[in-house]
Amino acid sequence: MNMKIVRLFKLLRPYKVLLVGGVVSITVFACLGLVMPWMLKIIIDRALGAADMGLLFGILGAIIIIYAVREIFFYMSHYLIYYISQRMMFDVRKELFKHLQNLSLRFYQEYRTGKLISNIITDVARLEQMIFSCLVTMTVNSFVIFFITIGLFLMNPKLALICLFLLPLQFLNFAYFKKHITQDNRNLSEKMSEISANLAETINGVKVVKSFSKERTENRNFVSQLRPALDLTISVLMKSVYCWIIADGISILSTVIVLGTGGVMVAHGNMTIGEFVAFYTYLGMMLNPIIQLSGLSTVISNGLVGADRIATLLDTIPEIKEAEDPITVDDIKGRIEFNDVSFAYNGKPVVKNFSLRINPGQKIALVGPSGSGKSTIANLILRFYDINNGSITVDGNDIRKLGIESYRSKIGVVLQEPFLFSGSIEENIAYARRDAEKVDIYRAAKMANVEEFVNGLEKGYQTEIGENGTMISGGQKQRIAIARAILKDPRILILDEATSALDTVSEYLVQDALDNLMRDRTTVIIAHRLSTVKNADLIVVMKDGEIKQLGNHSTLISQDGIYREMYTTQEDERLGRKRAQLSIA
Repeated sequence: MNMKIVRLFKLLRPYKVLLVGGVVSITVFACLGLVMPWMLKIIIDRALGAADMGLLFGILGAIIIIYAVREIFFYMSHYLIYYISQRMMFDVRKELFKHLQNLSLRFYQEYRTGKLISNIITDVARLEQMIFSCLVTMTVNSFVIFFITIGLFLMNPKLALICLFLLPLQFLNFAYFKKHITQDNRNLSEKMSEISANLAETINGVKVVKSFSKERTENRNFVSQLRPALDLTISVLMKSVYCWIIADGISILSTVIVLGTGGVMVAHGNMTIGEFVAFYTYLGMMLNPIIQLSGLSTVISNGLVGADRIATLLDTIPEIKEAEDPITVDDIKGRIEFNDVSFAYNGKPVVKNFSLRINPGQKIALVGPSGSGKSTIANLILRFYDINNGSITVDGNDIRKLGIESYRSKIGVVLQEPFLFSGSIEENIAYARRDAEKVDIYRAAKMANVEEFVNGLEKGYQTEIGENGTMISGGQKQRIAIARAILKDPRILILDEATSALDTVSEYLVQDALDNLMRDRTTVIIAHRLSTVKNADLIVVMKDGEIKQLGNHSTLISQDGIYREMYTTQEDERLGRKRAQLSIA
């Protein structure tokens, strides 16, 4: 077991007292069940043999008391073990989710969502099963086997040696199949993670699937992905069956030896009938613990795979790290400066020698062809990535020295495709500030023109919008996102193509909401449609990660260059569409 997995076992440390209590309780419970064959021996050899009814009823009374005490330990053990196991899963998932929140945007771009869900749900459950199978099943069954072995030797050492000679074969059988099942389970886990990721992707893209009539294709793809997983699952299960068959065969062989040898001993007077019955009963009681230990191979191999995947995820180092002594951002004016900034993504230069000063309250627009680095600049301001060279400062402070949470709390973002959570309209707006009063939420909604459509809804602000706002229009989603940003009251605002996918009416309402949002705030606008940035204080024209032109609209449109070329092309396209609409009408 490697150190990564050992570290996960340390999560049990806060519960070590309860864990010891649980293991001791279940061990006592199991061991108390071992008294029955011994009591049976005494009843046959002494009580019945001597017709001692007092001894018989005394033993029967003792059995009732012992089994009553046994049930108390059964309750205690299972309560403690269930409590600890569920708390451990809670702690691991909490730690895992907290760690995921600290990982960089790059991680989420490279790691599939379905795999993450599998890590948090399936792998944690497998880890819990393995840990408690090891701690409970192995501990209890080991004690049971140990005490039964002592009992067998006390009754008949010679017969015990003959039977226990076969015991190592059981553990060799277990070790052999564990090795093969572990590798199969590792492959199966990877397959299931891929299936989960592809399934999530297909469900998210259901509109595309249906619009292209690709339901049958997706069905075939899903079946083709399931088939290898099916084959691996059957392989794992059948290897477990083979392991059990061999274990059962060894146990039956032991039984035959006991019946044959023990019968001869009884016939020759070397063993009493009570000892023979007790010995045979104990041997039968040993069978189940051995089979359970053999059956742990699948659980342990599953758990080891899950534990390794969880540990690997927890060992992923956050790319964006908090400074050793971070500066807490209480308030900012919003002056942003890029000083000779360069940034590469996976070794490919994206931003090169970028220098720019944005004054407090200034509204600037980043424009340029696709892939020019506009969105990257926004991500760098948010510190979703760290730059390779140069510096980015806000109010004179390098953003790498600022407290990440306090710094980002001063920035508002409105995306082209805003993400909304399942829940009500009010809950989605309030996401910006959980302590916000209703009056603040409704004021933000009014400024963002959310009130315009909410008043027509039966449940108003309590209307459920579905997963990512599937039950409302794109323009309504955008206005809710703007209301959320208004409620946050940021000093720096980033607008990423906030109106490009809207119809004329929705665009007007959203643009009016954006005007309310941008007032007196430092604003960075990322735009493809240049008609939306005519009123920007400064337009930054980018290409290949570099600044090619700077100026306002009137200045840039009068110059030969990328801006005028893009603007002219877009205007020609707009007029062409308008003429086409008029000709159809």
